[in-house]
This record gives sequence, structure tokens and C-alpha cells, in this order.
Amino acid sequence: MKKVYAVKKGKKTGIFYNWDEVKELISGFSGAEYKGFKNEKDANDYLYGLDIEQLSFEDDKTLTAYVDGSFDVDTMRYSYGVVCIFNNEVIEKLCAVGENKDAASMRNVAGELSGAMNAINYAVKNGYEKIKIYHDYEGIGKWARGEWKTNLLSTVKYKEYCDKMREKIEIEFIKVPAHSGVEYNEMADKLAKQALDKK
Repeated sequence: MKKVYAVKKGKKTGIFYNWDEVKELISGFSGAEYKGFKNEKDANDYLYGLDIEQLSFEDDKTLTAYVDGSFDVDTMRYSYGVVCIFNNEVIEKLCAVGENKDAASMRNVAGELSGAMNAINYAVKNGYEKIKIYHDYEGIGKWARGEWKTNLLSTVKYKEYCDKMREKIEIEFIKVPAHSGVEYNEMADKLAKQALDKK
């Protein structure tokens, strides 16, 4: 099986698939941090500071979801893409378009909020006890946790939804850098764009 490498500290950081490339990035770099993994999810978890040992002991009731949003300025429509992962396998892909005028003022963030809510809904409907939501816009986690003020109706409804669903499922939000080559995040981004392309 081909290894996946995560470089946390080096001349360049990220996920890589070629050991020779990794060697160049860490050679001569003081305090380089890197590790090899069997799959991209574990490599991403290591790269973004999650405890791999802790992850491996989680029960089989946790769903992982990557969410992203998109926006079409010409039509003022927004969309979301969600990639649901269980046991390191993609088990579901969700995407749809929204046309709420109030929400549209938030552009692609409106889509990402919708994506997070639909991911939570999917997890609850399918009997999961916990969901980990990977997102690239900081507010997705901060609004849900009450760390940012909810000044717009869309963010108020989002916070209320997350609070209500926490009675049914444990929700964890994890921020990943936008457009940094994280496979499932890029996949969610493509799903959101594809939804907008459909007439």
C-alpha cells in the first residue's frame, strides 16, 4: 500500500505522496516534523493537530463530514457540498442549492452553514452518536459554539439548530485551511460548485 506523508513543519507543509519530495522538504530544516500514514484521513488528522491515538479508540458511532460552500454572483444562489466518511471510506455525498435572499448576502458562507446543518441531520437520521465536521470558514465552528456573535438571521438560525441537535448528537467542529489540498475538503468544494452548475 502506498504511504501518505504529512509534513507538519518543514520548508513546505501539507500532504505528500512521494518520499523523495518529503526528504527535500525536511532536509536541513531545524525541528522538522513529519510522519507517514496508511491513509489520507490519518495524515490530515496529524497535520491539523488531532490525536491519532485517541482517534483510533473511538467507537463506531462517529461520522466524519467535510463541508464547503459556493456562490454564484450572477444568480445570487449559494450551494453546499458535504462528504460523509465512516471507517476511512466515503459513504455519502450531499449537495444542494439555496436561494434565500437573506442568506445569500453571506455568499459562499451561507452554503457552508447549510452544509454543516445537512451533515448533522444526516448523522442523526442514520443513528450516529457523534459527528466531526471539517470546515474551512472559521465561523462555522465559532457561531455554533457561541464564540462569535450571531448578528444575521441565518447565523441565529444556525446556532439555534446546532444547540437543538446537540440534544441528539455530539458535534465537534475542526477548521482546515481553505484550498490547501485536503482531499475531502476539495471534494466538498467540487460538489458545491457542481450543484450551482445544474440548472
